[in-house]
Amino acid sequence: MKIDPVRVEKIVSSFIGKSFFYNTIIDLTDDYCITFASADRFVERTFSEFVDVARSLTHPLFKNKLETDLNIENLKLAYKNRRTIRVEVLLQDFHEKTEYHWNRLRLIPIDDGTGHVVFFLNLLRVDDDIRRFENNRAELFNKAVIEQLISNYLLIYVIDLSNGMSRLVFSNEGNSYNEYAKGFDSHYDMMMDSCEQYVADDFKVSFARFADYKYVSEQLKEKERLVLVLRDKAGRAYEMTISKFPEYSDDYPVVIFSLKEIV
Repeated sequence: MKIDPVRVEKIVSSFIGKSFFYNTIIDLTDDYCITFASADRFVERTFSEFVDVARSLTHPLFKNKLETDLNIENLKLAYKNRRTIRVEVLLQDFHEKTEYHWNRLRLIPIDDGTGHVVFFLNLLRVDDDIRRFENNRAELFNKAVIEQLISNYLLIYVIDLSNGMSRLVFSNEGNSYNEYAKGFDSHYDMMMDSCEQYVADDFKVSFARFADYKYVSEQLKEKERLVLVLRDKAGRAYEMTISKFPEYSDDYPVVIFSLKEIV
Protein backbone atom coordinates (compact mmCIF):
# COMPACT_ATOMS: atom_id res chain seq x y z
CA MET A 1 0.00 0.00 0.00
CA LYS A 2 1.58 3.28 -1.09
CA ILE A 3 0.96 6.29 1.09
CA ASP A 4 1.38 9.93 0.13
CA PRO A 5 1.66 11.57 3.61
CA VAL A 6 0.79 15.01 2.24
CA ARG A 7 -2.41 13.75 0.64
CA VAL A 8 -3.35 11.73 3.74
CA GLU A 9 -2.78 14.71 6.02
CA LYS A 10 -5.11 16.85 3.88
CA ILE A 11 -7.80 14.19 3.82
CA VAL A 12 -7.64 13.63 7.56
CA SER A 13 -7.65 17.35 8.31
CA SER A 14 -10.72 17.94 6.18
CA PHE A 15 -12.46 14.87 7.63
CA ILE A 16 -11.91 15.37 11.35
CA GLY A 17 -10.13 18.70 11.74
CA LYS A 18 -7.27 18.85 14.21
CA SER A 19 -9.04 17.40 17.25
CA PHE A 20 -7.50 13.93 16.91
CA PHE A 21 -3.84 13.84 17.85
CA TYR A 22 -3.06 10.25 16.84
CA ASN A 23 -4.05 8.78 13.47
CA THR A 24 -3.09 5.48 11.86
CA ILE A 25 -3.91 3.73 8.61
CA ILE A 26 -3.84 -0.05 8.96
CA ASP A 27 -3.58 -2.32 5.93
CA LEU A 28 -3.96 -5.90 7.20
CA THR A 29 -3.49 -7.34 3.73
CA ASP A 30 0.01 -5.84 3.42
CA ASP A 31 0.75 -6.09 7.18
CA TYR A 32 1.46 -2.37 7.14
CA CYS A 33 0.61 0.55 9.44
CA ILE A 34 1.47 4.22 9.14
CA THR A 35 0.96 6.52 12.11
CA PHE A 36 1.12 10.25 11.55
CA ALA A 37 0.63 13.58 13.26
CA SER A 38 1.31 15.61 10.11
CA ALA A 39 2.66 15.18 6.59
CA ASP A 40 6.22 15.50 7.91
CA ARG A 41 5.83 13.40 11.06
CA PHE A 42 4.90 9.76 10.54
CA VAL A 43 6.08 6.28 11.54
CA GLU A 44 5.71 3.05 9.56
CA ARG A 45 5.34 -0.31 11.32
CA THR A 46 4.04 -3.83 10.80
CA PHE A 47 0.66 -4.52 12.38
CA SER A 48 2.16 -6.67 15.15
CA GLU A 49 4.61 -3.87 15.97
CA PHE A 50 1.72 -1.42 16.12
CA VAL A 51 -0.22 -3.69 18.52
CA ASP A 52 2.87 -4.04 20.74
CA VAL A 53 3.15 -0.25 21.01
CA ALA A 54 -0.58 0.11 21.76
CA ARG A 55 -0.39 -2.59 24.42
CA SER A 56 2.63 -1.00 26.10
CA LEU A 57 0.68 2.25 26.55
CA THR A 58 -2.58 0.67 27.72
CA HIS A 59 -3.63 0.50 31.37
CA PRO A 60 -3.50 -3.13 32.65
CA LEU A 61 -7.29 -3.22 33.18
CA PHE A 62 -7.87 -2.56 29.48
CA LYS A 63 -5.13 -4.68 27.87
CA ASN A 64 -7.27 -7.78 27.32
CA LYS A 65 -10.11 -5.83 25.72
CA LEU A 66 -7.74 -3.92 23.47
CA GLU A 67 -6.04 -7.12 22.33
CA THR A 68 -9.46 -8.66 21.60
CA ASP A 69 -10.56 -5.63 19.58
CA LEU A 70 -7.27 -5.60 17.64
CA ASN A 71 -7.34 -9.33 16.98
CA ILE A 72 -6.86 -9.87 13.25
CA GLU A 73 -9.88 -12.15 12.90
CA ASN A 74 -12.07 -9.64 14.74
CA LEU A 75 -10.85 -6.85 12.46
CA LYS A 76 -11.49 -8.89 9.32
CA LEU A 77 -15.03 -9.66 10.46
CA ALA A 78 -15.64 -5.99 11.30
CA TYR A 79 -14.32 -5.01 7.87
CA LYS A 80 -16.55 -7.56 6.15
CA ASN A 81 -19.58 -6.10 7.96
CA ARG A 82 -18.32 -2.51 7.51
CA ARG A 83 -18.56 -2.09 11.28
CA THR A 84 -16.70 0.68 13.09
CA ILE A 85 -15.00 -0.48 16.30
CA ARG A 86 -15.27 2.01 19.17
CA VAL A 87 -13.30 1.71 22.41
CA GLU A 88 -12.88 3.90 25.48
CA VAL A 89 -9.56 3.16 27.14
CA LEU A 90 -6.96 4.51 29.56
CA LEU A 91 -3.68 5.21 27.78
CA GLN A 92 -0.36 6.81 28.58
CA ASP A 93 1.04 9.55 26.37
CA PHE A 94 3.50 7.98 23.89
CA HIS A 95 6.30 10.42 24.76
CA GLU A 96 5.71 11.18 28.44
CA LYS A 97 4.52 7.72 29.59
CA THR A 98 3.52 9.04 33.00
CA GLU A 99 -0.13 9.29 34.02
CA TYR A 100 -3.00 7.63 32.19
CA HIS A 101 -5.68 9.55 30.29
CA TRP A 102 -9.09 8.58 28.95
CA ASN A 103 -9.07 8.19 25.18
CA ARG A 104 -11.71 7.39 22.61
CA LEU A 105 -10.43 5.08 19.90
CA ARG A 106 -12.19 4.42 16.59
CA LEU A 107 -11.29 1.89 13.89
CA ILE A 108 -13.17 2.78 10.71
CA PRO A 109 -13.20 0.33 7.77
CA ILE A 110 -12.06 2.03 4.54
CA ASP A 111 -12.75 0.78 1.00
CA ASP A 112 -9.78 2.11 -0.95
CA GLY A 113 -10.64 0.23 -4.16
CA THR A 114 -7.73 -2.22 -3.87
CA GLY A 115 -9.61 -5.06 -2.16
CA HIS A 116 -7.28 -4.75 0.84
CA VAL A 117 -8.56 -4.88 4.43
CA VAL A 118 -7.89 -1.29 5.46
CA PHE A 119 -8.86 0.64 8.59
CA PHE A 120 -8.44 4.24 9.57
CA LEU A 121 -7.74 4.52 13.32
CA ASN A 122 -8.03 7.78 15.21
CA LEU A 123 -7.55 8.48 18.87
CA LEU A 124 -8.92 11.41 20.83
CA ARG A 125 -8.07 12.30 24.42
CA VAL A 126 -11.41 12.96 26.07
CA ASP A 127 -10.80 13.11 29.82
CA ASP A 128 -13.36 15.87 30.41
CA ASP A 129 -15.97 14.32 28.11
CA ILE A 130 -15.55 10.94 29.78
CA ARG A 131 -15.91 12.45 33.25
CA ARG A 132 -19.18 14.08 32.25
CA PHE A 133 -20.33 10.86 30.63
CA GLU A 134 -19.45 8.84 33.74
CA ASN A 135 -21.34 11.33 35.93
CA ASN A 136 -24.42 10.80 33.78
CA ARG A 137 -23.95 7.05 34.07
CA ALA A 138 -23.66 7.38 37.84
CA GLU A 139 -26.96 9.24 38.01
CA LEU A 140 -28.68 6.56 35.95
CA PHE A 141 -27.07 3.86 38.05
CA ASN A 142 -28.19 5.44 41.33
CA LYS A 143 -31.74 5.57 40.02
CA ALA A 144 -31.57 1.91 38.99
CA VAL A 145 -30.19 0.86 42.37
CA ILE A 146 -32.88 2.73 44.26
CA GLU A 147 -35.53 0.96 42.22
CA GLN A 148 -33.91 -2.37 43.04
CA LEU A 149 -33.69 -1.62 46.77
CA ILE A 150 -37.43 -1.14 46.98
CA SER A 151 -37.76 -4.87 46.41
CA ASN A 152 -35.61 -5.70 49.45
CA TYR A 153 -32.70 -7.27 47.65
CA LEU A 154 -29.99 -8.89 49.77
CA LEU A 155 -27.12 -8.14 47.38
CA ILE A 156 -26.60 -5.85 44.42
CA TYR A 157 -23.48 -5.92 42.26
CA VAL A 158 -22.45 -4.06 39.15
CA ILE A 159 -20.51 -6.35 36.79
CA ASP A 160 -18.63 -5.53 33.59
CA LEU A 161 -19.06 -8.69 31.50
CA SER A 162 -16.16 -7.77 29.20
CA ASN A 163 -13.52 -8.19 31.91
CA GLY A 164 -15.30 -9.70 34.94
CA MET A 165 -14.72 -6.62 37.09
CA SER A 166 -17.44 -6.16 39.70
CA ARG A 167 -18.40 -3.79 42.46
CA LEU A 168 -20.62 -4.54 45.44
CA VAL A 169 -22.93 -1.53 45.72
CA PHE A 170 -25.42 -2.81 48.25
CA SER A 171 -25.69 -5.52 50.86
CA ASN A 172 -28.36 -5.83 53.51
CA GLU A 173 -26.45 -4.62 56.59
CA GLY A 174 -28.58 -6.74 58.89
CA ASN A 175 -27.82 -9.91 57.00
CA SER A 176 -24.82 -12.25 57.06
CA TYR A 177 -24.49 -11.83 53.28
CA ASN A 178 -22.81 -8.50 53.92
CA GLU A 179 -19.81 -10.06 55.66
CA TYR A 180 -19.85 -13.10 53.41
CA ALA A 181 -19.52 -10.99 50.26
CA LYS A 182 -16.59 -9.05 51.67
CA GLY A 183 -14.56 -12.24 51.92
CA PHE A 184 -14.03 -12.62 48.17
CA ASP A 185 -11.86 -10.85 45.64
CA SER A 186 -14.36 -11.22 42.83
CA HIS A 187 -18.02 -11.81 42.19
CA TYR A 188 -17.15 -14.99 40.29
CA ASP A 189 -15.32 -16.46 43.31
CA MET A 190 -18.30 -15.67 45.53
CA MET A 191 -20.69 -17.33 43.09
CA MET A 192 -18.64 -20.52 42.88
CA ASP A 193 -18.31 -20.73 46.65
CA SER A 194 -22.03 -20.11 47.11
CA CYS A 195 -22.85 -22.77 44.55
CA GLU A 196 -20.73 -25.34 46.36
CA GLN A 197 -21.74 -24.50 49.93
CA TYR A 198 -25.34 -23.32 49.82
CA VAL A 199 -27.22 -24.11 46.60
CA ALA A 200 -29.40 -27.22 46.47
CA ASP A 201 -28.13 -29.85 44.05
CA ASP A 202 -31.06 -29.47 41.63
CA PHE A 203 -30.16 -25.80 41.03
CA LYS A 204 -26.34 -25.93 40.91
CA VAL A 205 -26.03 -26.04 37.11
CA SER A 206 -28.47 -23.16 36.55
CA PHE A 207 -26.86 -21.14 39.33
CA ALA A 208 -23.34 -21.62 37.92
CA ARG A 209 -24.48 -20.28 34.54
CA PHE A 210 -25.06 -16.89 36.15
CA ALA A 211 -21.32 -16.76 36.86
CA ASP A 212 -20.45 -17.60 33.24
CA TYR A 213 -20.11 -14.15 31.68
CA LYS A 214 -20.01 -15.56 28.14
CA TYR A 215 -23.30 -17.36 28.72
CA VAL A 216 -24.87 -14.25 30.25
CA SER A 217 -23.71 -12.07 27.35
CA GLU A 218 -25.22 -14.45 24.80
CA GLN A 219 -28.55 -14.56 26.65
CA LEU A 220 -28.73 -10.76 26.93
CA LYS A 221 -28.53 -10.39 23.16
CA GLU A 222 -32.22 -11.30 23.09
CA LYS A 223 -33.36 -10.36 26.60
CA GLU A 224 -33.33 -7.36 28.92
CA ARG A 225 -32.77 -9.45 32.03
CA LEU A 226 -32.29 -13.01 33.27
CA VAL A 227 -34.16 -14.41 36.26
CA LEU A 228 -33.51 -17.61 38.19
CA VAL A 229 -35.62 -18.93 41.07
CA LEU A 230 -33.71 -21.41 43.24
CA ARG A 231 -33.52 -23.04 46.63
CA ASP A 232 -30.65 -23.42 49.04
CA LYS A 233 -29.82 -26.59 50.95
CA ALA A 234 -32.05 -25.46 53.82
CA GLY A 235 -35.05 -25.18 51.50
CA ARG A 236 -35.23 -21.37 51.36
CA ALA A 237 -36.25 -19.87 48.01
CA TYR A 238 -34.43 -17.00 46.26
CA GLU A 239 -34.77 -14.94 43.13
CA MET A 240 -31.57 -14.02 41.33
CA THR A 241 -31.66 -11.41 38.57
CA ILE A 242 -29.16 -10.04 36.05
CA SER A 243 -30.45 -6.85 34.39
CA LYS A 244 -28.89 -4.72 31.70
CA PHE A 245 -27.46 -1.43 32.93
CA PRO A 246 -29.43 1.50 31.37
CA GLU A 247 -26.65 2.14 28.83
CA TYR A 248 -25.79 -1.50 28.17
CA SER A 249 -24.11 -2.07 24.79
CA ASP A 250 -21.50 -4.30 23.13
CA ASP A 251 -18.88 -1.70 24.02
CA TYR A 252 -20.24 -1.25 27.56
CA PRO A 253 -21.63 -4.66 28.68
CA VAL A 254 -22.41 -3.69 32.27
CA VAL A 255 -25.14 -5.46 34.23
CA ILE A 256 -26.79 -5.21 37.63
CA PHE A 257 -26.74 -8.48 39.54
CA SER A 258 -29.21 -8.79 42.41
CA LEU A 259 -30.38 -11.42 44.87
CA LYS A 260 -33.42 -11.51 47.14
CA GLU A 261 -35.15 -14.08 49.31
CA ILE A 262 -38.68 -15.02 48.32
CA VAL A 263 -40.88 -14.86 51.39
